Amino acid sequence: MNTTLPAAAHDAPASLLVVEDERIVALDLKLTLESLGFRVVGTASSQDEAVVLTMSYRPDLILMDINLGKGGDGILAAQEIARFADVPVVFLTAYADSDILRRAEQVAPYGYLVKPVRQRELNATVQMALARVRASRARMQAERRLRLALDAAKMGVVTLNEGMDLVEIDGHFPPVADGSVRGLRMPVGEFLRHLSQDAQAKVRHLLDHGGDLHVVARWRSPNAELPVRWLEVHASYVANELAVVGICRDITRQVEQDEAARQATVVFESAADAILILDTQGHVMTANPAFSRMTGWPTADIRGRHPNDFLHARRSSDRELLEATPVDALAHAEVVCLRHDGSTFPAWEHVAPVRDDSGSITNRVLTFTDISALRQAESRIQHLAYHDPLTGLGNRNQLRDLLNALPPPQSGDNTAVLMFLDLDGFKVINDSLGHDKGDALLVTIADRFRSVLRFGDQAIRLGGDEFLMLTRSARDADVDAMAQRLLEIVREPFDLAVGSSVQVSASIGIAMHPSDGATPDALLRAADIAMYAAKAAGRNRYARYHPKMAEVANERLAIEQGLLQALENGELSIHWQPQVSIDGSSVVGAEALLRWHSEKLGPIGPDRFIPVAEECGLIQPLGRWVLRQALTHWTQWQRDGVVQGRLAVNVSALQLQDEQFAEDLARELKTTGMDPEDLEIEVTETALQRVPHVEHRLRRIAELGVKIALDDFGTGYSSLSMLKLLPLHRLKVDRAFVRDVVGNPSDQAIVRAIEAMADALGLALIAEGVEDRHQQDCLRQIGVREAQGWLYARAMSAPDFVEWLGSR
Repeated sequence: MNTTLPAAAHDAPASLLVVEDERIVALDLKLTLESLGFRVVGTASSQDEAVVLTMSYRPDLILMDINLGKGGDGILAAQEIARFADVPVVFLTAYADSDILRRAEQVAPYGYLVKPVRQRELNATVQMALARVRASRARMQAERRLRLALDAAKMGVVTLNEGMDLVEIDGHFPPVADGSVRGLRMPVGEFLRHLSQDAQAKVRHLLDHGGDLHVVARWRSPNAELPVRWLEVHASYVANELAVVGICRDITRQVEQDEAARQATVVFESAADAILILDTQGHVMTANPAFSRMTGWPTADIRGRHPNDFLHARRSSDRELLEATPVDALAHAEVVCLRHDGSTFPAWEHVAPVRDDSGSITNRVLTFTDISALRQAESRIQHLAYHDPLTGLGNRNQLRDLLNALPPPQSGDNTAVLMFLDLDGFKVINDSLGHDKGDALLVTIADRFRSVLRFGDQAIRLGGDEFLMLTRSARDADVDAMAQRLLEIVREPFDLAVGSSVQVSASIGIAMHPSDGATPDALLRAADIAMYAAKAAGRNRYARYHPKMAEVANERLAIEQGLLQALENGELSIHWQPQVSIDGSSVVGAEALLRWHSEKLGPIGPDRFIPVAEECGLIQPLGRWVLRQALTHWTQWQRDGVVQGRLAVNVSALQLQDEQFAEDLARELKTTGMDPEDLEIEVTETALQRVPHVEHRLRRIAELGVKIALDDFGTGYSSLSMLKLLPLHRLKVDRAFVRDVVGNPSDQAIVRAIEAMADALGLALIAEGVEDRHQQDCLRQIGVREAQGWLYARAMSAPDFVEWLGSR
């Protein structure tokens, strides 16, 4: 469409086209118009010729005869011209009946002259039509510029015409469309339902009372899966338009950034983007208030200047965004900006062209955002990613990078040493004194590690109470000295409370790179294996990795993996060992013993798999399974009249530490219907020393009516006061004293002392591991009344046990 504004009357004359089928009339009009100062570009006598000449000359105005005789119809010609050109038409006709007027109205002519036409009337009509053309096209250009501004600023216009229940939206309105929309309409009620309650109230007040409105409103989509958007709206009641007109922009990104900053504790200063409007040469035309707030530069001081002269004045690379980016291109970059006071800040900057309807570049828009908080947050996140938040030591990520940076095996550099350190006794302190005290102990240990590290050494907290030291030392003596020093500083007392201190020890595994592990995983595994070897050797010591340790570790891993499937595969079973009177004449009960026959590993003794189960956390499900199976079998045998007396079941320290154990035990007793008086729980002396609040836990069990026996008595360090306070029913003499009770006076004296102690405390007594008649006779003489062992019967499967009972 032709959108070029016509020249004013005192400039180049306006161009006119005359369409008249009568040549004399056409010539008369042409001469008259030229005498009035207009330029007639041509005359046409038919509908088709009028169209062709309009396309060729693009006149400012057409004088069109309606009745073109055989040449066609002037109204139809005007309609066809309107489809491809915005050229105003003034109709000429000798007729003015209502039918012709109605048809003429359809093309919205700029005038209507009835022949014969007087010169004064012709001049006035043409001048007024041209004036309307200029005004119309000026309005169109203003509207186009408004749309360009809206597009550049990503804004939309919202219009509510008085008396209409519709909202009309033009420009950018992201809740409805990603791009610019034009003439989009929706009911007022529907529009308001998308807004928050307070925003609705403000809009209704504007509709009812007029005035101005500035609101930031949340826009809710009917689709709950779509994200919430935020709009900033400025609106006013325009009296001469009888409408409320407002502009809006999507500020969702700013709102979301603010919210994200609060949640991440990395605060971005709440501010709109700074905006500079530049001419095509890059000089500042204007700046928004956010720019002045962000930089301290008043708009008056920068108008007409290039941003590279005052904003990008520190580094040449910061000037490249404007200098290297073509005027018609979009670009963005991170730059360093200069404030008015000389300070600098990092910014994310964006430059974009502004085009008119013809595609010509009219301006450039430079926007930027202060990203100082973002860079600080990244620095903090980077630190957290490689450091333990509690102790400040390195974490797994830092360890991975350190190990990956070790020289390759072929380099010949064999000075790297990895020490795997695990605290002994930390769990008891953590459980007894609380996690706050436990954390304080870990922090103190980390500080002690820092005090002995040399330049280049690295300390890592792997998690829990496990630490790693990566050090470089070519001499074995230096490695041993470092390990010994670490053991010493760990053993130093910790003052966790006023007037009280605690101590822990450590087990350290040492692996050399690359001889013990050429890859990071292999080196870490070697140090881990060596640490477990040190722990197994008695703790509070260090051990160097040896290949044979891997065999032990592999066996432990195989046992652990096998246990995970043992329950599901039916590889576990309960064996039963009778407990009898010392002479073997009567059965007083039986002990339920867990046995495992692995499909892959064959039979595995409890001394091998029970410690692994405790370490890997499987002892709880195993213990529950044993308790359920034992109680179920024993209760059924009691009902069948097969057995009588008590059932002894072993319970580990980890089971006792479980707050739910007493409740689980009560539930199993109720489920199976077993009399609590017939159940005896066996716990070891070692378990008593490892379980916090052991007296309280045992009393909860005893309150159920269940008896408690102290197993392996004499091998631990139980004090007499502990025996007096605990709700014990029976002591069990350990097989270590029974084995040599006949020939070893010391063992015999210990057994006598245990018998006297049990008698004095009112506790029953039983000896385990009785294998021959001499042991039996000696124990009987000492006063032991009950026993179990191979002399009487080995541990048997359920069918064998029932058969054994039937044979007596």
